[in-house]
Amino acid sequence: MLASIIIITKNQKDLLQRSLPILLKQELKGEYEIIIVDSGSTDGAVEYIKSLPVKLIQILPEDFRFANAFNTGAKFANGEFLVRLSGDVVPRDKKFLSEIIKPFKDKKVGGTYGRYIQTGKKGYSHPNFWPPERFSDKIVRFRVKPNLLKIIFNIDHLTSLTNFAGACCAIRKSIWMTRHFNENILGGEDAEYAIYLHMKGFDIIYNPNAEVIHEHKIENLNAGFWKELSWRIVFSIEIFKLFLKS
Repeated sequence: MLASIIIITKNQKDLLQRSLPILLKQELKGEYEIIIVDSGSTDGAVEYIKSLPVKLIQILPEDFRFANAFNTGAKFANGEFLVRLSGDVVPRDKKFLSEIIKPFKDKKVGGTYGRYIQTGKKGYSHPNFWPPERFSDKIVRFRVKPNLLKIIFNIDHLTSLTNFAGACCAIRKSIWMTRHFNENILGGEDAEYAIYLHMKGFDIIYNPNAEVIHEHKIENLNAGFWKELSWRIVFSIEIFKLFLKS
């Protein structure tokens, strides 16, 4: 099988009703599957998912973390490439899947990600850490050699290392089998995995032709001072661990 699409969701039936019909009709020369990891939906999403030709994996709400949910789905995946989507992502067209995996023709590419676009709906905006300026109109190849001192003293180096948008990305299953997404991190595991890919000598490709609608309510974007501080401490510790193991 060429690709496995793994969707992480909870109580997003309305969005799944928009995304799944598109994902089930992708124009891809090769077999693919859709795996949905649900963490306790109560809005009828589970019943809707069961009515479609997709795999459903259910996990307990208290076990949910983005990395854990993706890893759980990936364990059941048969595809050569693992495509990760958040439940609030809606692909723009039937070419999405072929575009997100197209760069893997180059063996040096370990990960890819697509473009977040907005509907213009009032009260919604790009997610935190992913403002519009991070999404170029052109294909971009990121080839970076991680340097711990530059990470500590130069935020620009960290930004260049972490260009890997987790709500719409893909990796080679062979790489994932070597090292899963880091479940110690509550959020930002996509950024940490990007550093891992670069440390292993892989490039990451951004393909703007793999477009998805991905927007968040503005009032939900602020995580709170202490929560963000806690996240930054844990994230920093995990980055140091990466370098210690290398």
